[in-house]
Amino acid sequence: MKIAVIGTGTMGKLHLETWSKIITVNIVGILGRSKEAVDQLSETYKCSSFTDFEELLNTDVDVIDICLPTYLHKEYVAKAAKKGKHIICEKPLALDQVECKEILEICQKCNVQLFVGHTLRFFPEYKQAHDQITRGLIGKPGVVRLSRGGPYPLGRNSWYHDEVKSGGILLDLGIHDFDWVRWTFGEVERVLAKQVHRKGQDGNPIEYALVTLRMQSGTIVHLELSWAKKEFESAYEIAGSKGMIVYNHQESKPIKLNLINDGVQNRVDVAVPETIAAKTPLQLQLEHFMNCLENNEQPLVSAEDAMKAVEIAVAAVESKRVGQTVSLLTKKEVY
Repeated sequence: MKIAVIGTGTMGKLHLETWSKIITVNIVGILGRSKEAVDQLSETYKCSSFTDFEELLNTDVDVIDICLPTYLHKEYVAKAAKKGKHIICEKPLALDQVECKEILEICQKCNVQLFVGHTLRFFPEYKQAHDQITRGLIGKPGVVRLSRGGPYPLGRNSWYHDEVKSGGILLDLGIHDFDWVRWTFGEVERVLAKQVHRKGQDGNPIEYALVTLRMQSGTIVHLELSWAKKEFESAYEIAGSKGMIVYNHQESKPIKLNLINDGVQNRVDVAVPETIAAKTPLQLQLEHFMNCLENNEQPLVSAEDAMKAVEIAVAAVESKRVGQTVSLLTKKEVY
């Protein structure tokens, strides 16, 4: 299978590194705006470099892997689909449900497969918790506490700072847990969210959000999101009528090292989870997508699932704006 990666930022580089470990895949191209950056990466991965998307699409590449800022997803998905290329797109799929629906319709019309990178479903800690909960091992879930955080993400032209382009912390970071919660506990009934964003003591922006989800099953989910941490963190506590499941990412790290250079802590553009497993969750996800393509199987995460996660995030953004609960039920469901 011939793969081309679009984007040379943190996620683009991470995807390239991961694809290089999958023996059934051939990386044939890298696309980016900086010719110097693209040429360096193409030299590392022994493939062609591109700065023109149309030129890349006119090759015999099979799959386009889109690792671009969220506001560019629809444009690049549409162009790839119209050329008959299958598509992998980083989360979130789009900025709102309207864009998501348009993306799905384009891919269906062009008869191409669309896979969305909700990697959390492939993390062993989250997959095992999902399996135990859905098997009823902790009884009926009552209250769920989730947290996820890291340093404020850096991006070219500071696109994360512009919520019109990124969706902010509720969409960009919260989307991970929104998808996992819906996968594990079913549909969301209503959403309440609060958010704070300001500058920290060092002058850099920080953001913090609290989200409460009432599930149709009656389960209550509390989600804490932070772009004010020194490093990546995530945790959950899930209480049911027969037991509890607890996990903390920090406790799974056997060695912790912090280095300070000239009084400034080292930072990457986007904080991502570390793992000591033989295969990272991203590799498991990409291998799964390839298997689905090769064997015409349905993916663990459908494009419709990705759209539903965006719907929850958009409801959280709206709740933050209006200062009250937002219902996801239709009138028919309410009555």
